[in-house]
Amino acid sequence: MTALLVLAVGAAILAAVYARVLFRRYMAERSEKGRVVSLFSRYVPAPVVQELLARRDPRLFAAREYYATILCCRIHNFALLSESLSPEETLRYLNEFYTIVGRAVQSHRGMVESLRGDTVVAVFGVLLEETLQEDRALRASLDIMRLVKAMESRWQSQGRKPFTVGVGVNSGKIVAGDTGFQQRREFAIIGNPADVAARLEAASEELNATIVASQSTFTVVQDSFIGVPTSSLPLRGLKRLQNAYIIRGLTRHGDKKDTLTMPSQSSFAKTIVESEPAPAPAPPARDPAMFREAGRVDAAKAAPATVDKRIAGPIAVPETSRYESTERVEPRFSSYDDDEAIIPELPIVGTYEDDRGPPIQLPP
Repeated sequence: MTALLVLAVGAAILAAVYARVLFRRYMAERSEKGRVVSLFSRYVPAPVVQELLARRDPRLFAAREYYATILCCRIHNFALLSESLSPEETLRYLNEFYTIVGRAVQSHRGMVESLRGDTVVAVFGVLLEETLQEDRALRASLDIMRLVKAMESRWQSQGRKPFTVGVGVNSGKIVAGDTGFQQRREFAIIGNPADVAARLEAASEELNATIVASQSTFTVVQDSFIGVPTSSLPLRGLKRLQNAYIIRGLTRHGDKKDTLTMPSQSSFAKTIVESEPAPAPAPPARDPAMFREAGRVDAAKAAPATVDKRIAGPIAVPETSRYESTERVEPRFSSYDDDEAIIPELPIVGTYEDDRGPPIQLPP
């Protein structure tokens, strides 16, 4: 009997220890899941986050080397455009721009790396193994152009000026991971390919082009896209000349997917800007007759003979405007259920003499 009691007590202790281990493991997994969701839901669509969770990769946050394709998109001459705009109008343009680029990138399984003023940087092939990263990046670039073109009529109907964008795409080895310092961390991509993508975007304005891709990106998918070669393109701040291609669209036998729709008005994030409150009215002046000659005061103390101008009236303390980002409706970057018309393919404009013609020479 005693032996059975000892065995029962031992089994109960083992069961309690095992349950505690399972509980701690469950809490650790739950904490890690919350960390992954909170970090990567800002960069990639929800299905990609679920794939990352299913992998249970302990090195998910560690900086690692990838072969990736970087997309850099910028609004052309945005400083000139915003010069005549109020801060609220400038912010509205940027929110629309971020939504357009984010929608196109995430619909092709890309990751939005950063939003830097008038520039958005995205990456394809990071975190998830992606053998078609060059194709997805160029298709996302074409979708950005289609969305910006489709938005022109909406902007004009609102009495607002449309803008144009440029895109630079480049592929190469980069390092991506959790970077920063103790008080500020973010997931970032580091490496020369990212710098080249930014420089290609800057060159697109000089070439009067919209999408400029490096040779390392275009040669992988040259059968699916129409690209006009450029001759040894010099890029600002870089010594090495780049062989690049101006992307004009998909080839006629390419796989066209006309599933892109216009973002609804509710898809754009709304940022509410608080106005400064009106200053309080000044109190009425006091009548000197209210004060007695004996120096005693009935209802208020006598005013001094000399009044400091700094305290003669109410002190108005200006309140700094606060910007609070409030999304009326959750932006749906990756869905196509906005009840808007499907956007047709952009027509190929005859800007250049021949799709497969000689390289384009830069102006002197």
